[in-house]
Amino acid sequence: MKSFKQIINLLQMGETEGIAKRYMVMNSFDGALTALGIIIGSFLANVDDPRTLILAGLGASIAMAVSGGFGAYLTESAVKKEELAEIESVMLEEFDHTVVNQAATISSYFVAIVDGLSPFVAASFSFLPFFGAYFLKWPIQFAYISSVLFTGLSLFILGAYLGKISKENIILNGIRMIIAGVVTAILVMVLEFL
Repeated sequence: MKSFKQIINLLQMGETEGIAKRYMVMNSFDGALTALGIIIGSFLANVDDPRTLILAGLGASIAMAVSGGFGAYLTESAVKKEELAEIESVMLEEFDHTVVNQAATISSYFVAIVDGLSPFVAASFSFLPFFGAYFLKWPIQFAYISSVLFTGLSLFILGAYLGKISKENIILNGIRMIIAGVVTAILVMVLEFL
């Protein structure tokens, strides 16, 4: 069993930080927008049972987590194997039982965890008000409004984070992400008129 410090060193060796950041933001964004689509669609369909929304939200969150986790693991693992094969062919040496191989393996697992958890957390955050409606008997309209606001907050935070890491205006980047949410809401509402 590796110590925490050894794992951190292997992750650094595998150049995992940048990859994990990209997966975290992209998949949190996907999770938030998927949640928003379900919430707006359910509102337009007059779904008034919070349990239905909780199950739909958790179902979508779990599906995104499994899809993201497995997809990221398989993708990163294949890319790391390809990179190792290229290094092995140049070095004329195999890296099967080396720290380089360990770094590639642990990097693939870490990215898969980040990729899987990101959409799950973002989507679940959007559905929190429906738990209040179910367990605390909040009015369903309050849960709908709150969940849209929670999703908007998630999108703004993601945009602000991107602004911070790119050293750009965090407010403007946050607003850009909210605009994506507004576009999603409009497109879902257009479906009602088709």
